[in-house]
Amino acid sequence: MQLVQQVLVAYDRSAMAEEALKRGISVAKKKDAQLMVVHVIEPPFMESPYFASVDEDAIKKELITKIDELNRDAGVEYMLFIEHGEPAEAIKLQVEKTQSDLIVVGSHGKGDIDSDHIGTTVLKLLQDSHIPVLIVKNSTFQVYQKMIEPTNLSDCSKKSILFANRLFIKPSRKYLYAADTISELQAMTYRISEIQRQDLRKKMAFSAKSALKVFVNEVGGGEMALIDFKASVNEDLLAYIVEDDADLLVLGSDCMNSFLLSSTASYLLQRSPMDVLVYVQ
Repeated sequence: MQLVQQVLVAYDRSAMAEEALKRGISVAKKKDAQLMVVHVIEPPFMESPYFASVDEDAIKKELITKIDELNRDAGVEYMLFIEHGEPAEAIKLQVEKTQSDLIVVGSHGKGDIDSDHIGTTVLKLLQDSHIPVLIVKNSTFQVYQKMIEPTNLSDCSKKSILFANRLFIKPSRKYLYAADTISELQAMTYRISEIQRQDLRKKMAFSAKSALKVFVNEVGGGEMALIDFKASVNEDLLAYIVEDDADLLVLGSDCMNSFLLSSTASYLLQRSPMDVLVYVQ
């Protein structure tokens, strides 16, 4: 299991980026890790004599002032990098140069400040990155108190949960498993009576609960919840997650393609209101 020794925060001076910087400082402090802050200066959308040249020294001075202000209590050592180019690509290159173990980024940047969805830079990072990404969607007032961790009980899911549990030790943990069930439509298709369907549902629920219990013991314990979805696994998982009122959602990438998220993980990433830790390996 990898250790977090280098934390890289992508900072574009937006409101969510500032919250990401606060969270990055907190993580670096707790893990005694080196903090890297990268700010990317994008090229103008068109060449024109009306665009003034960028004063990089002034930007650097402003950034240092802000970082020092937010870092005053923690006193974490940090390095600031100013890059030029397309944000996701520049951040990815900086991750490689600094051999960072975790990216912390705001859910959306300056151009998407009123958006409820994940910004394009974050989505590109998730596609191209090979290290975990912590996506900050909310104001940072305290350390995380409660993690909620959907799982399909796979080895890939286990890796993501073990990483999250090691990164954040304090929060309580709840594991969600959406178990297979027999729908009314399936019962009609295969001519299964209602009594037989209910009997099968009970047996499948018992089997799923037993498997989830074994899995939870293997990852260190915590609360368990079995989701017997009725309409859509995505919608039912989201409804449960929102109602549960956790402050960190843990998602894993697809085992076959480490840079891709499953359809369910993508759905939860976009729509869940809490911060999201995406484990990319």
